[in-house]
Amino acid sequence: MAAAATEAAPKKKGGKLILIIVCLIALGGGAIVPMAMGGVPPFGKKAEGEKDKDKAPKKKPTESKTAIVPFGDVVVNLVEERQQRYLRLKIAVLVDAEAEKEVTGMVTAKKAAVKSALIGHLAGKSTKDVSGSVGVQRMQRELLERIEEVLYPDGSSRIRAVLFEEYVVQ
Repeated sequence: MAAAATEAAPKKKGGKLILIIVCLIALGGGAIVPMAMGGVPPFGKKAEGEKDKDKAPKKKPTESKTAIVPFGDVVVNLVEERQQRYLRLKIAVLVDAEAEKEVTGMVTAKKAAVKSALIGHLAGKSTKDVSGSVGVQRMQRELLERIEEVLYPDGSSRIRAVLFEEYVVQ
């Protein structure tokens, strides 16, 4: 029995040594692999020939400026069997900043036609169609299409999105 106990002890020491060696190799690999791949070396030190990339001015992606053109209110009765319900919207359109004057002029000149198209589209909707976040997003897409049909029949729309300032279902 004593012989079996002494044989087990050296195996444990050998196992610990192997574990320590594997850990050291993993730590060394964790430090060397990022440097070999072109990353920042450990402890933030850079090689002498490397340029300082962090201090270079970063370019922002080209973002076009936008403007919001108010449209106004639209109120329609919803299709319900038992009760009288309605939808009240306060709409604005999102456009590129350079097209703001053009779109504002077109919205003002054709406001009655746009409003009529919107009312005609919304009058057939039920409470279920206009409720919830999915309904609101669908309404934004559909109203954008209707506005574009009236203002830009040739398909060269300058409008990016329809925004709701108010969205009330009662």
